[in-house]
Amino acid sequence: MYQKILRLTMNLSRLREVAVCYRETRQWKAVTFAYLGLRKLRFPYILHLRSGQTLAIEEVTDIVIFWLVFVRRHYPVNASDRVIVDIGANIGLFTIYAAREAKSSQILAVEPFPDSCQRLRNHVHENRLLDRVVVVNCAIAAERGGGEMDAANGIPSQYRRIDNAATATLNTKHRGVAALENIPGVVVEQKTLSDILDHVDGDVDLVKMNIHGSEYSVLMNSASVLRRVHRIAVQYHEFPAAANLGKAQLFSYLEKAGLRVVVDRDTHRGAGLAVLANSSAI
Repeated sequence: MYQKILRLTMNLSRLREVAVCYRETRQWKAVTFAYLGLRKLRFPYILHLRSGQTLAIEEVTDIVIFWLVFVRRHYPVNASDRVIVDIGANIGLFTIYAAREAKSSQILAVEPFPDSCQRLRNHVHENRLLDRVVVVNCAIAAERGGGEMDAANGIPSQYRRIDNAATATLNTKHRGVAALENIPGVVVEQKTLSDILDHVDGDVDLVKMNIHGSEYSVLMNSASVLRRVHRIAVQYHEFPAAANLGKAQLFSYLEKAGLRVVVDRDTHRGAGLAVLANSSAI
């Protein structure tokens, strides 16, 4: 009986998601079938949203990210948000979504990998957001300098990460041979969170962060600037137990910096999404 109830609940949830996809695009059937793995899309695939926005889809994981951002509304954006910083912007799907949901916002989109950053710039241009979105081509790290990112062929753009000991165990399923072999990476510039927020006057309403394991070193070395941030939506990752580093340590540090957890979607599969808010902004 429990299994039947669980399956029914999951099916109802999936039907609600399909209904949201229908409201987002007239191409909802093709997108839904591709997301469910029932039918492949021919890439590149141009997705036209009912809002008038267009998205250039070039790989299967782009569909997954579209579903998370536009269908599941994975990251919280308030219509009243004025300043949004998208760290780990990838090809810009969240940036485009945020610009639509917070129509008066200015957005700083940060992406280090050259190919992904070019696709991000293309999305900003095609959706006529050049007056509202500033693209910064760099990685975010605890210290300034240079770093290397995965460059092996076949790695989905969403799963490239800065190459260091802390992130070596992450995304092995998606990174394939790059997770096992010493393949030269792409050299990228690294800046600190403080450097990035220097681009912004005053406070930041929302920081969205998905930087594949570097979130710990970045956020846990940024106490002085975090007080300028009203909300953070951070994708956290699970390290081996020996590292003694996980969401408990991250949440504890951020709480001391004035941010408390309001949402924690733990997938129990090595990652999750946490939304934290500054107590003065609640």
